[in-house]
Amino acid sequence: MSSVHRFAVDDDRDLDDLVAGLAARGGLQPDLDRVVDRTVYDTFDWRLWRRGSRLEHEVVVPERGRSSPRGVATPWLVWRDVDRGEVLGRLPVSQVPTFAAHLPPGPTADRLAEVVEMRALLPLVTVRSRQVGLALLDAEGKTLARVLIDRATADGDAALTTVAEVVPVRGYPKPAERMTELLAAQVVLRPVEDDAVDQALARAGYHPGGYSSKLALALHPEAPALDAVVDVVATLFATMAANLEGTRADTDSEFLHDFRVAVRRTRSVLGMATEVVPPALLDHLRAEYKWLGDITTPTRDLDVYLLDFDDFEAAVGPDRRRHLASLRSFLVERQRRAQHDLVVALDSDRYAALVDQVSGWLADPRAEPGATDPDVVPRAAEPAPQLAAERTWKAYRRLVRDGRRITPESPAVRLHDLRKDAKKLRYALECFGSLFDPDEIALGVKELKGVQDVLGTFQDCEVQKASLAELGAELIDERGASQAATLLAMGALVDQLDEREATARAAFADRFARFDDPEVRARFRRLFGPHGDARADHGHPDGAA
Repeated sequence: MSSVHRFAVDDDRDLDDLVAGLAARGGLQPDLDRVVDRTVYDTFDWRLWRRGSRLEHEVVVPERGRSSPRGVATPWLVWRDVDRGEVLGRLPVSQVPTFAAHLPPGPTADRLAEVVEMRALLPLVTVRSRQVGLALLDAEGKTLARVLIDRATADGDAALTTVAEVVPVRGYPKPAERMTELLAAQVVLRPVEDDAVDQALARAGYHPGGYSSKLALALHPEAPALDAVVDVVATLFATMAANLEGTRADTDSEFLHDFRVAVRRTRSVLGMATEVVPPALLDHLRAEYKWLGDITTPTRDLDVYLLDFDDFEAAVGPDRRRHLASLRSFLVERQRRAQHDLVVALDSDRYAALVDQVSGWLADPRAEPGATDPDVVPRAAEPAPQLAAERTWKAYRRLVRDGRRITPESPAVRLHDLRKDAKKLRYALECFGSLFDPDEIALGVKELKGVQDVLGTFQDCEVQKASLAELGAELIDERGASQAATLLAMGALVDQLDEREATARAAFADRFARFDDPEVRARFRRLFGPHGDARADHGHPDGAA
């Protein structure tokens, strides 16, 4: 049986009569009767929902003439497994903080923080319920199973389906099965999948799982190249729009991160769209998307610093840790300034004009001057897999060629350039991968990610070291010579970054060798090479790149 079975109760059914009847038939004892407001929280990208769990802030509503039930005076933040009905953790919290890191410390907060990470906990809907609980007890008074009846409203008075559900107690599956059979036999009940919260989310316009930072593209293998480019850009444009308000409000750092990734992916796709999109439009879009990348960089760099700051403090040791407090406050101040400048740019006429232009182009891409002229866009009508294979193969070969030239003596800029090459290939695989064998694509991405990880660590250390030098000078200029202890702590931090950078550089040769392995090379050739054959089952005309 399912761990939790739910049954709908007719709205006109008297709740007290139903409870009395179930108690008499099943030998159940009342163990709960309360009115409670439950506010549901999740992250913007539904990290809790994706784990099959739900976070609810429960606040008991006092009712005249009804005694307060035992142990419910304190508001609780309750984390549940939705399918099993199991409580994963409970915390006494009067107000839910924006970030899990600010919850009362303990195992529950730690496990919750592992799931939501840096994302904000957002209030979604509030449901007011009268909840009546019945317990099946053994001879010693130990609870073996529960039946919870929930009659709820949302938005003040909008009635939701009354639900009776069987909640098993861990280690006692059989009593829960008997309770499920008891409820199933009641003619006034009918099985139902969702509960009051599911219904309230739907009424409020939420679609659990509806947003993910991962691309979910299914390009048609027989589509012309222009249609494929437009489909990808449109998907990324929608991602930017979805994250715009959270970016402007600085709700959490991932809104800007996802916005920037969509911008970078779009720039990569536009880089592959030569001879597909009219040159005048293409050049303009590439310039404007580069501008978007530039205006979002300062805030993102400072976000990364602040996200990593706990690690920074741990790296310098307890003696110097307290001296970094001044640096943290300085970074927070700088981040606020950069965020202000970013919002000004996003509210500018330039950004509004770009949004209007992209929206118009995506709505009717062939209305653009030259969009149907073979002399202007000679590859716009060719099969999308053919163009994607050729240009992905070119990006792959460039990465392999340049990667083989990296030596322990290569300057940092060469590794930085290689990192950009790796990103371009990764974005090509992500954006056009649905045109090819998905299993082959996944294996290629796996090895490429290993290269990106070490290059990313190396580059982050380079950027952070350079930024620390600049920040140190600015800190002295703005706050005076009293910052000497902070500067010494920053110097220790630079030493730690040097070690991390050296470790990443030493790991590069091994990671790149795995990517440049003959089997991986053969896979890329099958997918994208001039005589590749891994496209045959995906609608590609002859495998030619």
